[in-house]
Amino acid sequence: METELIQVDWLNVLVGLGLVAVAIGLSYFNGLGLERDIIVGTIRCIVQLAILGYALVYLFRLQCMWVIVLILLGMAFVAALTAKGRMKRPYPGTIPILWFSIAVGSFFALAYVTVITMADPLALTARYIIPLGGMAIGNTLNGISLAAERFRSELESQRDRVEVLLSMGADASRAAAEPARAAVAAGMIPTINALMVIGLVQIPGVMTGQILSGADPLVAARYQLIIMFMLVGGKVIALTLALRLAVKRYFTPEHQLRRELL
Repeated sequence: METELIQVDWLNVLVGLGLVAVAIGLSYFNGLGLERDIIVGTIRCIVQLAILGYALVYLFRLQCMWVIVLILLGMAFVAALTAKGRMKRPYPGTIPILWFSIAVGSFFALAYVTVITMADPLALTARYIIPLGGMAIGNTLNGISLAAERFRSELESQRDRVEVLLSMGADASRAAAEPARAAVAAGMIPTINALMVIGLVQIPGVMTGQILSGADPLVAARYQLIIMFMLVGGKVIALTLALRLAVKRYFTPEHQLRRELL
């Protein structure tokens, strides 16, 4: 099936800002206080996507895998900085732990999809690796932000229980097991919700983009399924790793809870 792709220019984008104006107006008249965040977020969105659009023209020509990996590591680092910024009380070494966890989880899932699932040399080019890697990293960012803050709050609310377990001889990993499980579950909620309603409540972005560009809907559906599997696997790996490493920060080597971090 082939179809002509509708061309969208900057004038169309400007007209689309009318919806943002509606959101700002409703926020103002209802006293939500979101006007500044919406305006700043919109400006950043426009600038960042414009830069990305121009940059991808050159990035897709890259043939050096090491340069592609460095780009993805940079994206993971920005994700780690963003995740730390969403935490109320970051623990010592937050950025290296989040960066490492996001990179490992995302890279493993990306490698599995491109090397094993797709099993095509074309999948190992920048045109595939950078967009897929960006999706994996962005999805992991959302989950790890929720999980990191939930873990701290669970340790705080269950402090007495955790310390009782420690006093009974449990090590830090055993004492923090329940808060860690709650944190992973919280971090996975958006992705699991997406799995539940995908195709029924929404047509996801990749599938929509392929359909609009003229791809066979069944082919687009298969692409989307592979991507969803990548997002699930990569996020669970990243969350599990991040929480295991965070335990070492919230507890002393003698398996005592660091109350000052809660």
